[in-house]
Amino acid sequence: MRRGMLLLGALIAAGSGLAAMAAGGSGNSANDSLLAMSPDQQAKMLTKGIKGCAGTSPFPMGVTTTGKAKGYAYWSVRCKDGRSFAIQIAPDSRATPADCRALEGTGKECFKKF
Repeated sequence: MRRGMLLLGALIAAGSGLAAMAAGGSGNSANDSLLAMSPDQQAKMLTKGIKGCAGTSPFPMGVTTTGKAKGYAYWSVRCKDGRSFAIQIAPDSRATPADCRALEGTGKECFKKF
């Protein structure tokens, strides 16, 4: 799964040029590229490296502006099979998924703006 998510980041970054400028520039080119896509395209890209997940309901949670995670983008996405994931996208376009169930009770939530 990790290799697919790294590839996802590279693919997003490769297509981010003008789309990122049009999206306003968050400081995270992969995030800006995703924002310029349709929801169907967003869901497909966000779940590309997650085995058995056909994505639906992409949700941009935000981009951190301070601290050691500055510039990291966070998205949530549901799978048609009922699973859901938070996707962390680093400024260098590496993407890391986390199962939303694993985040329960940690103070972190999926599908919530920050």
